Amino acid sequence: MKKNEAARIAAFKFIVYFVFITLISRVFYLQVVNGEYYRTLAEEKGRKFINEIAPRGEILDRNGNKLATNVQSFNITYNNVKSKADNDEINKVLLDTIRLIIKNGDEQKINTPNFPIVYENGIFKFDFGSSEKEINKKREIKFKEFYKLDDGLNAKESFIELANKFGLLDSYNNNKFIFKYNMTIDEALKLIAFRHSIQESIFSQYRAIYVAKNVSKKTALAVEYKRNNLPGIFTEISPIRKYPYGEVGSAFLGYLGKISEEEKDYYSSLGYDISRELIGKQGLEKALENNKELNIALRGEPGGIEVDVDKFGRILHETARLDAIPGDSVVTTIDVELQKVTEKALDETMENIRTRKIPTDEPYPNANIGAAVVVDVRTGEILALASRPGFDPNWFAEKGSPSKELVEYLWPQGRDFGLVPLPTFNYATYGTAPPGSTFKPLVAIAGLQEGVITPDTIIVDKGVYDGLPGFHGACWIWNEKRRTHGPVDVAKAIQVSCNYFFFEVGKRLGREKFNEWAYKFGLIRDPKTGEMPKTGIEIEEKPGEVANPQKIVRSNVDYTMYVIKETLKNKYKIYTIDSGTPGYKALRNMLISGQYDENLLDSIGIYDEKAKKYIKSELNILHTVANKFFQILNASIGQGNTDLTPLQMASYVSTLVNGGNKYKLHLIKKVLNPDGTLKYENKPEVLQKLDLNPKYVEAVKEGMRKVTEEGGTASSTFRNFPIPTGGKTGSASVDDSLKLKGRAAYGWYIGFAPYDNPEIAVVVVIYNAGHGSYAAPVARAIYEQYFGLNKPATNSTNNTNSSSNNQLNRNN
Repeated sequence: MKKNEAARIAAFKFIVYFVFITLISRVFYLQVVNGEYYRTLAEEKGRKFINEIAPRGEILDRNGNKLATNVQSFNITYNNVKSKADNDEINKVLLDTIRLIIKNGDEQKINTPNFPIVYENGIFKFDFGSSEKEINKKREIKFKEFYKLDDGLNAKESFIELANKFGLLDSYNNNKFIFKYNMTIDEALKLIAFRHSIQESIFSQYRAIYVAKNVSKKTALAVEYKRNNLPGIFTEISPIRKYPYGEVGSAFLGYLGKISEEEKDYYSSLGYDISRELIGKQGLEKALENNKELNIALRGEPGGIEVDVDKFGRILHETARLDAIPGDSVVTTIDVELQKVTEKALDETMENIRTRKIPTDEPYPNANIGAAVVVDVRTGEILALASRPGFDPNWFAEKGSPSKELVEYLWPQGRDFGLVPLPTFNYATYGTAPPGSTFKPLVAIAGLQEGVITPDTIIVDKGVYDGLPGFHGACWIWNEKRRTHGPVDVAKAIQVSCNYFFFEVGKRLGREKFNEWAYKFGLIRDPKTGEMPKTGIEIEEKPGEVANPQKIVRSNVDYTMYVIKETLKNKYKIYTIDSGTPGYKALRNMLISGQYDENLLDSIGIYDEKAKKYIKSELNILHTVANKFFQILNASIGQGNTDLTPLQMASYVSTLVNGGNKYKLHLIKKVLNPDGTLKYENKPEVLQKLDLNPKYVEAVKEGMRKVTEEGGTASSTFRNFPIPTGGKTGSASVDDSLKLKGRAAYGWYIGFAPYDNPEIAVVVVIYNAGHGSYAAPVARAIYEQYFGLNKPATNSTNNTNSSSNNQLNRNN
């Protein structure tokens, strides 16, 4: 009995041990012996999620015309479906695809990723996309560390190392490359760029990179036909940005670009597909990319499809779909027809100045940069904003960068600012320049409000101003013709642009009141916070300010630093103060502050007592000159160290002619949800209410009206114009050193219309135009479009009435 029981137990144990050993053996076989096979099979044959980019929200003009929209495009992508694919497989797939795309005529559509090694004119070199040596060096170090390359390798040697790493190079002897797959050096560079993107792991498993964008249907079908032989290659249909009006509105629309190295971490945290998505780089495209403050996002929510794929990367079937959600659509305040007229008028007027079709006092061949802003003075809505020359945002829409042929046009090398145009620079919002006599109406209203003059005050122009000892400023008519304007009141002074009159008003106002009024109009820093003045526009602006001691110091400190640096080297044999060094920056900050600090000089290696005394002397001179009272007189005629943008000027003119309401200037009228419902509507906002006496406003306006009439500086343009307007020309001179380079005076024109009940304010500036009156035709063209005067009509009365009604409809 006991023997039988023992036998049964032994048999049971044997069975348990056998089953256990069998299971262990099977697990060992599956996970250890054949583990790699099954792991790869699981990775390569399974369920994947293919990400789909969402359409960006549209940008519309005030009447619903599409300024930026989306169209469907065919794209070729490489998808990381095989985590264990070897060099040879990846290289062949990518190379075969590239060659197929080229064969079908779409070589320009290949979306070669950014790669820091370039090959030009038979020479390899590093290109890290910055003009700063320090930044480039840091990027080079980071790049070499990533690939564990020796720090001493040059661009060519680095290329050879990577070509070997990625299995592209058969041999390199006697300065001759022999690549695998019969590749050319251009093909090898393209492949390395794509392999670099993969190596960086900028996309996770089954996140695609673009091989080509917006290819023809023929190319897409050719790739699709060959796809079974191209594992990981897919064709997709996705939205691409389209700007129907080309370069019209480029100044405020901006453009799209690739996510840069510095931006990757930030946009990754927001869920962006770093390898494929483009982001706004300028204008509204940038400002509204993902604006938390305004709760506006042009970028939509991506979607995708869940699919089953085989080990060759072929989709077996779709299992689920998540629809992408388009971004918010933005209705702007812009009138696209007015925008077109504004840009065309600027281009034609500049050409007429260059070719002297506008009778000019002398040739001005470099009148090739201009800007204009049109504002509704009742709301702060920007109806047109132009910067010329412009660019076509479509150049960036496919790849996030323009073709090589366009680079020199867009970003000319060694440019002389103000002489060589920079199309991507927004001269309307960034371009600060002395406003010249267009600043005089502000000085007039300040003098009237402070009671230092009245509308009837007479000041006698004596030619050379004699109200400030040591100051020898003169009226322009004295400088040009040795004549004077004689006795003038404020309206007459504006009409004939009498410098003498405004020198005197500036003197009577004094520094404190002068700066106070400049601040009220938003043209000077906040005296408490030091914050720069802003107009409120949603896109980026770089405002200037009216001359004041702090601004003058900042404007001249770099020249003073240059003089100090050279003197320290040549006279005191001190070589530690080089541009960009901590010592240089510390000394510069001390000069700006105006506080002499001997301990600071010791800390940066300046011990020589005579050198210290010299530096203290330069500091005192810098601040003494900045505080001289003549600076106020120069600023009173819009010269000296006063620099303002056209947008700031439009804000000031609007505030003046509407009676003192300083509106927040804005481009956004309303925002729509993806389903077309209203998300947000922008209401006019008064930033500051200036208590302007209507009688004084009328006196200034009267002077501006006379500018456009017989005897005024813009009378040749507005003589017999059917709608009464007001305006002011300005010819802001430049330094003699700039004249030697071909520069000439800025030509400004500011205006408003209609005279009795102003609706719009217009600001125009043309660089190197010579005289403000030459810029006035741009304003006339704008008025003609706004009031419908350039459209066929049965009679002028009906035409005017019709245009007013049309404008009313636009405002509603």
